Amino acid sequence: MGTLTDTMIRRARADGEKRRVLRDGAGLELQITPNGSKTWYVRARVRRKDGGEGVQRRVSLGAYPAVSLADARREAAQIVSAARSGRDPKAVEVRAALGTGKPRTVTEAADCYIDHLKAAGRAESYHTERNRLLGRLFLPAVGSLSIDDVDRAMLSAIVDRETKRQAKAKQKGVQARRLASVVTAMWRFLEDKGWITRRGEADRLLVSVAAEQTRDRTLTDLELGELALALGLLDGKTVYDRENSGLRPPDKGTLDALALALLLGLRGGEITTLRRDDVVEDAETNMTTLRIASRGGKTAAARRDIPLPPLALAIVRRRQQTVRGDLLFPSPSGKTRDGLSVGALGVAAKQLATKLKHRDAEGRYWTPHDLRRTLASILGELDTVEAIQKRILGHAGADVTSRVYDRSKRLKQMQDALRAVEAWVLGRAGKASGAILAVPLDGRR
Repeated sequence: MGTLTDTMIRRARADGEKRRVLRDGAGLELQITPNGSKTWYVRARVRRKDGGEGVQRRVSLGAYPAVSLADARREAAQIVSAARSGRDPKAVEVRAALGTGKPRTVTEAADCYIDHLKAAGRAESYHTERNRLLGRLFLPAVGSLSIDDVDRAMLSAIVDRETKRQAKAKQKGVQARRLASVVTAMWRFLEDKGWITRRGEADRLLVSVAAEQTRDRTLTDLELGELALALGLLDGKTVYDRENSGLRPPDKGTLDALALALLLGLRGGEITTLRRDDVVEDAETNMTTLRIASRGGKTAAARRDIPLPPLALAIVRRRQQTVRGDLLFPSPSGKTRDGLSVGALGVAAKQLATKLKHRDAEGRYWTPHDLRRTLASILGELDTVEAIQKRILGHAGADVTSRVYDRSKRLKQMQDALRAVEAWVLGRAGKASGAILAVPLDGRR
């Protein structure tokens, strides 16, 4: 037992204008200042491994009465014991000051991971989707556990459970694959922070996940031409302008979004977040550029400026004249402040692909991301320099020079490549125009 009591502490006052120190024993002391504040400290000598004298430490335990006498004694005993074992208690204060304190639970670790993504400037849709997957499928199982108590078998079991659920529901397993990717990325983050000592645990996680069906889908020349015609790229008339099937067509803005995905190779999230101030007039080159992922993208390389070729520029100008707010692609319903969602873009793509009967040998329709893949393939067919392809697509360079040192804009080369893509697309549209107009566009024969 120490020498202090709660009554003594409550009645204690400073010595005039001087601080007063009350000692409880075993290194624990209470410092009282003239303004009446009372703070706990513990003194402990850290044992040196070579048997030397060691270093004396003085660690703050907090203020009284927020930290009671009993709590102070208990924490002081733990610190003194740790110091005798050679563990420096000052490291606790330093970790707290640097914000590197180890999270107590998996839920706290997940919060740290999401905060890291936000601080890194990732797009809101990026970290929101990861937070959703973790909160819905991962944290309910292990959220209350310490990260030290969660091993690879548990991580894999959670992902395998979702894989089996999707297989039973006859789904493709996309969500299970995404969950595995997010958990893997989170565990690598914890390893990099030094909070997990079992290095490589995350890298082996995906081995146990059932493989997702490969989606290496690009549009054929005929599909490309029919799509370009349907989007109105050839003569301004979309497939929905040419027919009257009684079906409600997608919003014109949504079709414009699909057109930009095809002509510029943009990701869905890059299109739906575009704003008026992302359209920039470059006085030096006399070009109009589109600032992509200006508020955070999938990767650092996703932030880029793309010079607009004629067709894409006409679409952007139309959006500027049509919309009233800041977003170039607002919600079609107008019932929300949020813009067109990536999900809605995917639904419109499937609706259009269905109308055009664009299915491959395995019965798959194309998606907005397949339009990006198609543009990359066209650039390859046109023998576009790889560095220009990567600039257009927002991919990081493979070497140090391109990743770290090369800050050239290459706007002229990019615009030339995208002009060639537009010519390629319009050429396919011209060839397809007779074939597509010979078939009823409402899908009926």
